Amino acid sequence: MKYNETKGVSISELSLGTVQLGVSYGINNQSGKPDRTQAFGILDTALTNGISALDTAAAYGDSEQVIGQWLQTIPEEKRPFITTKLKALDHSGLDALRRSVNAQLEHSMQQLGLSCIPCLMLHNFDEYDCDRENMRVVFDELKQAGKIRFSGISAYAHHDYRVIAASGFDAAQIPLNIFDWRQIDNGGLDALRASGMMIFVRSVYLQGLVFQTPEQLDPRMEFARQTLVSFRSLCGKYALAPAELALSFALSLPGVTSLVLGSETAEQVRQNVDLLDRTARLSEAQLNEIHTLFRDVPERLLTPSEWFNAQK
Repeated sequence: MKYNETKGVSISELSLGTVQLGVSYGINNQSGKPDRTQAFGILDTALTNGISALDTAAAYGDSEQVIGQWLQTIPEEKRPFITTKLKALDHSGLDALRRSVNAQLEHSMQQLGLSCIPCLMLHNFDEYDCDRENMRVVFDELKQAGKIRFSGISAYAHHDYRVIAASGFDAAQIPLNIFDWRQIDNGGLDALRASGMMIFVRSVYLQGLVFQTPEQLDPRMEFARQTLVSFRSLCGKYALAPAELALSFALSLPGVTSLVLGSETAEQVRQNVDLLDRTARLSEAQLNEIHTLFRDVPERLLTPSEWFNAQK
């Protein structure tokens, strides 16, 4: 496992996403929500395989509670870096915002069994964008009080990453995949990097699209065929499996701190760690080739909610 040193913290290039610990998540979920023993096995396997960061949220069912129970079995010096996220907040005024943030934070601290949250994120960029000044005030107060160490904002690809970069927050979580060059070409990713923020990346597989073959493609997704033909050709050319190329691409972009991948079982954790060990740092020439192939992919391809919508 490789690590990135950022803001005085060593973060593994692979973070464990833990939504699966709290709810039955994802269309490809084969196992359902793990029981307590299985969940602890997933977390233990992550830790023993060098994963030093966990990603959770108040919205992920009882994921925080499961992690908190597990943390009680782990010596404090071996505990991973934990990011959790706030749900919808009250924006009717500074005092109302302060109360709603603190109430949710106190609940997360209780669930996790922590007196200080390593990284507290807003689960939606819009929560920050609609109330920027007050949000900065409240998060600065939390830092000064020692209730959180770092602050962060989770966003989607259509959000303005320059606003995030200028926020003064410490971390961002964003979707990123080999087909989507919008925030690379418009300078959004560079702005996050230049700000010195930790950059956590999710959705590197674009909801499993990288695993599809052109031959098996749903007829309603014919618009993605040529993109997948080009992607499979690159896999052969670079001697990388689809998952390896998808991860290699994300890790080859300057500024990326860690990739957030969830796992349904302990075995999947081990497989993801092994997979990360097989990634390669892509050269500038390879990145340029990928850019040429995918810079103009249909926007519909980049928006899974639109994949099966009828279009003329």
